[in-house]
Amino acid sequence: MSNWPNTADVVVIGGGVAGLSTAMQLAMRDCRVVVLERQQLGNGSSGRAAGLLGQLRGTAESTRMLMDGVNIVRELEGQAGVEIFVQTGSLRIADTLARAQEIKDLVEMGKSIGFEIDHMAIDDVARSLPYMKTDGLVDACYCPTDGHLQPAELVAAYLHVGRERGVHCESQCPVEEILVADNRVGGVKTQRGTIAAPVVVNAAGPWSYLVAGLTQTPLQTAALGHVYLTTRPDPERPIDPRSPAIRDRQLRLYARPETGGLIVGMYAEETTLFDMQSLPSGFDMSAMKVRRDDLQVARLIDAVHQRYPWIDERTPMTMTTGIMTFTPDGKPLCGKLPDIDGLFYCSGFCGHGIVQSPTIGVIMADLILAGQTDYDIGAIEADRFWDLPGFQERDRIGRLCDQMHASYYGKIEGQQGAQTG
Repeated sequence: MSNWPNTADVVVIGGGVAGLSTAMQLAMRDCRVVVLERQQLGNGSSGRAAGLLGQLRGTAESTRMLMDGVNIVRELEGQAGVEIFVQTGSLRIADTLARAQEIKDLVEMGKSIGFEIDHMAIDDVARSLPYMKTDGLVDACYCPTDGHLQPAELVAAYLHVGRERGVHCESQCPVEEILVADNRVGGVKTQRGTIAAPVVVNAAGPWSYLVAGLTQTPLQTAALGHVYLTTRPDPERPIDPRSPAIRDRQLRLYARPETGGLIVGMYAEETTLFDMQSLPSGFDMSAMKVRRDDLQVARLIDAVHQRYPWIDERTPMTMTTGIMTFTPDGKPLCGKLPDIDGLFYCSGFCGHGIVQSPTIGVIMADLILAGQTDYDIGAIEADRFWDLPGFQERDRIGRLCDQMHASYYGKIEGQQGAQTG
């Protein structure tokens, strides 16, 4: 194969947004990078994402990462000539006193770091979102600089800028072996050939724990199903494409406008745990479908109906299903493990890979080339579960990740445990 890259500075396994962002950032620093994707680029979790971008998080550092990510995306838009970030603003709403306190704490933290956020009167919420039920709300907060990223456009921009700087991408090319000698990476082996490289990045999304298994390394991720609906445009119920996204943590819902309709998804208490090893070798996530009488769909529609009474099982809509990569603590795994030099991990984004990927690419490039980064990454370091009892067995890891998913929206931020408030 004449154009097969026999050598590279870095091989990235996985052609989703995390891998493509990392590849782009490395190429911008003059690295020769090859991306290997088992299916089509951007066809996995990245292509099934809703893309909501809420910048304010529970800590100042994680907020900073997302704020910086918006700036990176703005630069990408100029380089690739495409709109990626749609700035609509976003709302968090509360219909219990505990949730109202959660919002109060969030606003105070945001203001303390100079972030633009404030409470919004319920009457103003009703005017901003006339299609949403606001009866019973006791508080809300609004961030005008939030919005959503368009997944396909983000993938295309990473590819455009990366390829301009020499990134070589191979689709339909699963990695069969990670070459290791004397506890150091030497490259990868595929059916098309071998690539010698001193650095390999495991950014394989739901398949990451299987890729880690190629070196007999336990990785604390699990593959969990997710479903969201998209209503069709209705002239009798117009939805402004620039109306704010919302997060209703009590009902575990998120929502945003989409081409005249509304995307609404849910972090439910129960979901499907996938064994990626049991899926066919040609499995294509972009072809996944879900039945309208599926239990997860029924639970989603029931919760959505409580916030949007006009949406029920008869509403014209499409259903999107895919697989997210969760970790036991709801934070990604980024960096090295102690066992093999040159092998890096970039996985476990818990449904937020799209919005985290711009800054994660910078962080991964920093770690690979300099061994450190200016960001405080203590919460997302890949080795935080290393040799930790109870976090090494696949069944146990799956249960822990499933429990985290169940409490992901349900727990009250700042309190311990999976509380619903």
